[in-house]
Amino acid sequence: MKKKLAAILLAVIALSSLGLVAGIASALPWIGRGNVINYIARANMAKGLTQRSWIRINGIITEWGETDVNGLLHTQARTAVFNLTDTRQLASASAVWTTNTSRPINAVRAKENFTYSFYGARLINASVSELNYGDDDFFLSGTWNLYNVTSNVTIITNSNGEITKIHRESDTDVAEAYGELSVTDNWTKFTLAIDGYEILSGSVIRSRTGSMQFNPFKITSDLTSTTSNVVSKADLATIAKNYRAMPGWGNYDQSMDFNGNYKIDIADLATVAANM
Repeated sequence: MKKKLAAILLAVIALSSLGLVAGIASALPWIGRGNVINYIARANMAKGLTQRSWIRINGIITEWGETDVNGLLHTQARTAVFNLTDTRQLASASAVWTTNTSRPINAVRAKENFTYSFYGARLINASVSELNYGDDDFFLSGTWNLYNVTSNVTIITNSNGEITKIHRESDTDVAEAYGELSVTDNWTKFTLAIDGYEILSGSVIRSRTGSMQFNPFKITSDLTSTTSNVVSKADLATIAKNYRAMPGWGNYDQSMDFNGNYKIDIADLATVAANM
């Protein structure tokens, strides 16, 4: 296992040296480093930045209307208020859940072939993202993509019973709708109401708020006492341990699924490595 992990890390580091940082900065322009951060800071001061807040939320989805489900929620948002301009907001959010209560989103790495159905929601255009919005601790609204996915997964093992390859074929239906995420009860509960669907609800398991930017590639930032936003080898090792995980198989975490294909793959590892 250690040899496999080392091989993965070496491959990722090699990939990250091919200029992935530029591509990621283009895809996520609000993530800045070095001189970019200094430039933004000077620009904010010139425009009269009076307030800035960052928030990160992780939750467990337990109900879909009156149906018991297993699911995960991940949200990150920023709000900046300027004297001379309008309030600027940016947010990302995703949810994944299944009605298969016998096989949760995070399931054992079984060696038998299986079929797994789940649902996903991903925010594609935020309209409102605000702390202390009315009676809510946090409120986020906008347009969401909705996914209904059925995956047929084939697990291939060698003569020693070790997994050598995983093949997945998926049938995916995609829809689009307006939705509202509300966090209440002193950051302990949430609901996600999407037009045309039953309301998703659950509990917040981790939340962070602050005035400093959170690094989305800092995998261990919520798991340790450190306040550093620097991506380290520990972050790379953490995502490497979850390599190949997907809903219904392994410790899948959508906050590590940077390319949004519902699988922790080489592109996700390379993304973290490129931001070290």
